[in-house]
Amino acid sequence: MNVKTERVVVESQGAFVRIRRPAYWLFVACLVYGLLELGRVLSPDYGDIATALWASIGVNAVVAFFFLDILARLDLFEREPPTVRAAAMCWGGLAAVPFAMFANDAALVVLAEFGDAQWARIWGPPIAGPLNEEWLKAMGVVMLVLIVREHFDRSIDGLIYGALVGLGFQVVENLTYAIKYAVMNPNSDLTGALTVTFTRVLVAGPWSHPLYTGAAGLGIAFFVTQTRRRLSTRLGVAIGLYALALGMHGLWNLPVPSSLPPALGIPLSYGKGLIILALFFILYHFAARAEWHWFVTTMSDQDEGIITTDDLTDMRSLRSRRKARQHAHKQWGKEAAHLLGQLHRELVNLATLVARDQRRGEPEEDGPDVAAVKRNIAAIRAELAEAKST
Repeated sequence: MNVKTERVVVESQGAFVRIRRPAYWLFVACLVYGLLELGRVLSPDYGDIATALWASIGVNAVVAFFFLDILARLDLFEREPPTVRAAAMCWGGLAAVPFAMFANDAALVVLAEFGDAQWARIWGPPIAGPLNEEWLKAMGVVMLVLIVREHFDRSIDGLIYGALVGLGFQVVENLTYAIKYAVMNPNSDLTGALTVTFTRVLVAGPWSHPLYTGAAGLGIAFFVTQTRRRLSTRLGVAIGLYALALGMHGLWNLPVPSSLPPALGIPLSYGKGLIILALFFILYHFAARAEWHWFVTTMSDQDEGIITTDDLTDMRSLRSRRKARQHAHKQWGKEAAHLLGQLHRELVNLATLVARDQRRGEPEEDGPDVAAVKRNIAAIRAELAEAKST
């Protein structure tokens, strides 16, 4: 059972379109260029590989859905607007990928001048890949800051948007590889496309571009949002996390030594991937802890009728919220568990609205939307108390 609550629009100016901001038109221009460039690459062979391409699109759509679900869960206290999330993915897939294709091809030519073509093919990915691709993806986060600054309230916003940029990049890059190997396979374009698609999804998918760009985005958002800290500290963190993104990407692209037995290739690759994944979750741990401190500070002035000490403990993480609902289900039944989940969502809405009003410097008395959320909370608490008593 859910209590019927008053609808409150929590997201401030959720639309991405900002026609009065020059950065928006630069963003659009880059997307147009990217679409034209991808069309140029795709169109000559599309008639021959259409089936293979659409099969690869289907597989990558599943991967994208999986990552989007994870990222939604990582964002503990705020759900980013769909239009801005889509814009982040569009930059990664439709702008960063085409620019990176051009830059990487040019870099391979330069590297071949220092060694030879074989050396450039082996060492180009760990050198040119991170150097070219990471700044292009990070520019997507910077563009979002310039266009929709109001959606960068805390450091974790940069991690989420950076990961979305990286996800868009990963999906479209996978498709370019599918096209390439479909054309190259002499027996079956479908086999060629799906082989490389599943290889990239299963081997590189869990620790690919969303993790690298998430780290860089965290640094950008830290620089933008932590204005009470010294400039040197903010700049140092931003540069350090960008360097970490380069290092994570470079580590993954490092070639496996030819002297090692082929059987060690997959375990070594997964070992590198687990290191990258561990680094990302260490960063996320600190970002999530900062989110928790933000929530506690924002809600500290609310009285016990709105949020209790037990509520604060339950809200610390998704795991603690789930345990609280499981406990409610065990003690008082399914209805109480549903009501507790609804209460948690309204508490998140309240914190977001209170923080918004604090940023705007609005008077301390409740505005209409804050008052509406408090009425929702009171109604849910009344139903929850009734459910516990029966």
